[in-house]
Amino acid sequence: MMPFQSPNLDDRDFNQLVEEGKRRIARDCPQWTDLSPGDPGIVLLEVFAYLTETMIYRLNRLPEKAYIEFLRLIGVKLNPPSAAVASLKFH
Repeated sequence: MMPFQSPNLDDRDFNQLVEEGKRRIARDCPQWTDLSPGDPGIVLLEVFAYLTETMIYRLNRLPEKAYIEFLRLIGVKLNPPSAAVASLKFH
């Protein structure tokens, strides 16, 4: 069986996750004005961004067996390996 190229399921990195978190803070908690690195809330945001980045890294490196199982769950059927066939015509 030819190996599949696993898709990159999520390509966000630490900085993107932190910036997304800060945008949500500004939108949902306008009274939270201290977004400096020393703020305890920002420290927690950075910890969760780091942990999320680690999870994304592992998610994007699923083994082929899991990837094939996910394909099966969405209805993709893989054909077993078979010999190549070619039609030749001589003149």
